[in-house]
Amino acid sequence: MDLGVDNIKLDITDTLEGTQWDACLKDLETSLNKQSFASWFSPLQFCSNENDVLTLAAPNKFHIEFIEFNYWDTLSPIIDKHFPANKKVQFIINTRGQVERKAQESNTADILLPGLPAIPRAQNLPKPPQPDVYSTFNSRFTFEEFVEGPHNQFAKVAASSVSENPGRSYNPLFIYGGTGLGKTHLLQAVGNRAYARNPYARVIYVSIDTFMRDFIDAIQNNKKNDFSLLYKQADILLVDDVQFLKSREGTQEQFFHIFNDLLQRDKQIVITSDKPPKELEGLEERLVSRFLSGLMVDVQAPDFESRIAILQHKTLIENLDIPYEVIEFIAQNISSNIRELEGTLTTMLARSSLNHIDITLGLAKSVLMDIKGVKRDRIISIDTVQKVVTRYYKVTENEIIGKGRRKEVALARQVMMYLCRELCNASLKTIGLRLGGRDHTTVMYGVREIGKRTRANEAFKKEVALITQQIEFEGD
Repeated sequence: MDLGVDNIKLDITDTLEGTQWDACLKDLETSLNKQSFASWFSPLQFCSNENDVLTLAAPNKFHIEFIEFNYWDTLSPIIDKHFPANKKVQFIINTRGQVERKAQESNTADILLPGLPAIPRAQNLPKPPQPDVYSTFNSRFTFEEFVEGPHNQFAKVAASSVSENPGRSYNPLFIYGGTGLGKTHLLQAVGNRAYARNPYARVIYVSIDTFMRDFIDAIQNNKKNDFSLLYKQADILLVDDVQFLKSREGTQEQFFHIFNDLLQRDKQIVITSDKPPKELEGLEERLVSRFLSGLMVDVQAPDFESRIAILQHKTLIENLDIPYEVIEFIAQNISSNIRELEGTLTTMLARSSLNHIDITLGLAKSVLMDIKGVKRDRIISIDTVQKVVTRYYKVTENEIIGKGRRKEVALARQVMMYLCRELCNASLKTIGLRLGGRDHTTVMYGVREIGKRTRANEAFKKEVALITQQIEFEGD
């Protein structure tokens, strides 16, 4: 069965057909783990089955490429089973617009939102207070821009709940996890959501470092009462990195009194930390007890598929055209935290732009080696690979880029695809173009076939290793 990818963005029309596709989904669900099925196959939508072509819609091109490269061997026989007459599967991109949420104005009564001050009547509407250093939030840190996965799903749901129902849902909410996993994003998303619901609310966001500096300044300027009043005016208090409060006895006492005052008046408190409360050293027991009185949720390091989704999301919102193989490579090699994951992508984009070079797998490898402090290997050219492969299999350049299907030629062509991907600074598209204009799916198939054969056949594995050595020697 041929695989076609239609990169033209089309809208999906509703259809009463699709029972066969539902049967495919049931088979896939039993063949895959729950997370893989939910991440990659649940979002697919049946569009049509006409002229022996099954058309499916996916959210974006990265989604399509991931299925092609990782799950086609699983998907293809299931489609053959339920669509035996079909000769081709075609993917299109779902561009159905997101539902727009429109705010409604009221001219007759005050609007009361749970846990927040009432919004004044429209006819007497004063200007909302100007944001200050305590109520300024990064516009990118919203729940809509937060990529959800099994590693952070509960934390996102809890944070979203308190933003919708502050003081009456989970109070306090304590979010903990390692560096760069999205805790600050969630904290600021609460602030952004609260202001979107009520611009007159007093939402204070502060890191513990800032809180401690403010307290020291208040002592030096004899303004402890002003300091305390500032934080006690909060409708929602968002505190980042509370672990740095350790061994600061005076600051802890002040924080404890502010915490108690807000909690008694049903004002929402959300706190982040790198560890759960019981593991925080140097904190007073009464403070730890207050933290434990609410809901504790953790954010963990993202799994591979979540890392793919995070990188995909960043490329989509910034309108970047990055090959899937590059996204996959970064996700495979950066697993510690989201900040490093996005930083690697940013570094690669900067190097591509400054040096006027394409974003390829080779460039990604080069950037990653620099980030990890690994000495870079030299880049081997496609010409070198082609020269050695054609010589080894005794075929000509015209044969390997042509349409001939002679056994030796077909093998040499696939070995060249495999070694170009392994050794060269080249994308699947570039390799396909150098091999007579073949598309990327053909190159992927060749790479996959040679990979399988090297794993299954020790003699063939040694043969490919020998060719690799000759390529490396030729390139010196």
